[in-house]
Amino acid sequence: MAFLDKSILHSYFKLMRLDSCLSVLWCYLFPGLSGIALATNNVQQIIYYTILFLIGAFLMRPVGCTISDIFDRKIDAEVERTQDRPLAKGILSVKQALILLMLLTPLAFVVLLLTNKTTIILGIICMPMVIVYPLLKRYFWWPQFFLGLTINFGALMGWSAIRDNLSLQSVLLYIGCVFWTLGYDTIYAHQDKEDDVKIGIKSTAIYFGDKTKLWLKRFYLMSLTMWASMALISRLNIFFYITILAVSLVFYYQYKKSNFDNPINCSHMFKINSYIGLLLYVGIFLGNIFSRA
Repeated sequence: MAFLDKSILHSYFKLMRLDSCLSVLWCYLFPGLSGIALATNNVQQIIYYTILFLIGAFLMRPVGCTISDIFDRKIDAEVERTQDRPLAKGILSVKQALILLMLLTPLAFVVLLLTNKTTIILGIICMPMVIVYPLLKRYFWWPQFFLGLTINFGALMGWSAIRDNLSLQSVLLYIGCVFWTLGYDTIYAHQDKEDDVKIGIKSTAIYFGDKTKLWLKRFYLMSLTMWASMALISRLNIFFYITILAVSLVFYYQYKKSNFDNPINCSHMFKINSYIGLLLYVGIFLGNIFSRA
C-alpha cells in the first residue's frame, strides 16, 4: 500500500511535526497541565487528566500543523525554513492531508468527551480558532496574539476538567500564558522575517522591528504579573515563588541575549521556552500540593 511506503510515512511524520523537537509540544502542553495542577491537589486526579491531556496534545498539535500547512503550502514553498515541508514540496497532496485530519480529529474529540460539559464547550470553541489562525498572517500584524489565545486554551480546559467551571485564577493563568506566547512566538517569527517581507506576510517580528526587545520585556512582565496574581489568589506555597523567580531569570536571559537578526539564535531562544512551561507547571504543582497538605 502506498500509505505504508517508508518515504510516505516519513512525509506524514514531517507533516505532523513528529520529527521536530519536543520542546515545541511542551510549550503547547504545559499550560493545560498547569491548569490541572492549579485546580486540584489530588494526585490521582492529576495523573488521570495529565494522561488525557498528553494524548490530546499529541493529537491536536499534528491537527493544527496539518491545517496550517494546507493553508500555507504556497507560502511555505517561498520561505527557506519551510520549503521542504511535504505539502509545500508536493510530496503529499491536500487530499492526503485532509484524510489525515479526518483520522486525527475524531480521535481528539473522543479524548475531549472523556472530560465534562464545560471542557467540551471550550474544546469546541477552540477548534474554529485553530482553523482561522493560519489565515491571519495575511491580514493582521499580530497573528502571534491570536496564536496565544488559541494554543493556551489548555490552561482554561485543565482547570475546567477538574472543576467543570472557570475561575479568576484560571483566567489569570491563561492571560499570563497568552503574553508568554506573544513573546516567544515573536522571537520565532524573526527567523523568517526577510522572506515574510518579500511575500507580504505580517507578523509582530516585522511590526515591532528594532523595538522587539522593548515589547518582549512588556510581554514577559505581563506574564509574571498575571501568574503572581494567580498564585496570590490561589494561596500557593513558597515553592511557586521560587520557580517563578527561575522563570524570570530565563525571561531575562532571552531579553538580554536574543539576536533577532540571527535565525540560529532565535531558534535557540524559542526552544528554551519549554523550560518556562516546565517551571510554571512544577511551581503550581508544588505550590498547590504543599499549601493544602
